[in-house]
Amino acid sequence: MNMRILLPLFAVLLFTACTNDAPPEQTTPLSEQEPPIQVEEPSPPPAPANVVELHTLAGSGLKYNGVYDHTSGNIHYFIRFFERGNAALVAGQQEPGDPVDIRRYLTENAKSGENNVHNVPVTQRNDSLFFSTMATRGAITYAGVVDGDSLRFVKHSKATGKKAVVTYWFIPD
Repeated sequence: MNMRILLPLFAVLLFTACTNDAPPEQTTPLSEQEPPIQVEEPSPPPAPANVVELHTLAGSGLKYNGVYDHTSGNIHYFIRFFERGNAALVAGQQEPGDPVDIRRYLTENAKSGENNVHNVPVTQRNDSLFFSTMATRGAITYAGVVDGDSLRFVKHSKATGKKAVVTYWFIPD
C-alpha cells in the first residue's frame, strides 16, 4: 500500500482514539453551588405506650405529709398523695399497735399489685381530683374534692355499677 494513504489514515485513527466524546466539565462558582446534603440524626423513638405522664398536684390543697383514711368497720382505706401527680392506695385491717403498719407500703414508687397496693396517676381539673384503680372484678373510679383536712370522693365500681360518696380524713405522719 501506498504510504501516502496509510500515514493520513493512521493519523486520523490515532486522533479519534485519543479524544473524549464527553462534554467539557462545567465549573460553577462556589457561591452558586448547592450546599452539601445534611444527614439528620433520627429523632428518638416515642415513649412506650405503658409510660405514664404525671402532672403536678401543687396547688390542689392536698397534704403530702401523711395519709387520708376512710374506715369501714375494722378495715382502713388509706391514700397517700404525692406532689408529682400520683397516689398510692392500700386497704386492710389495721389496729393500733399492730406489728405491721400497712401505711408503710404507700411510697411514691410503690408497685401496683404488690401487698394490695395501687399506685395511680391523679388528674386535677379545676378543684376536682380524678383517678381510677383496677380491682380483680373491674375498675373503680374516684372523683372528688379537697375540703380542708378531708377528701370527699364519689367512688364508682364499673364491675357492680354501685356508687358511694366516701369521706377520707387526713392523718399526719
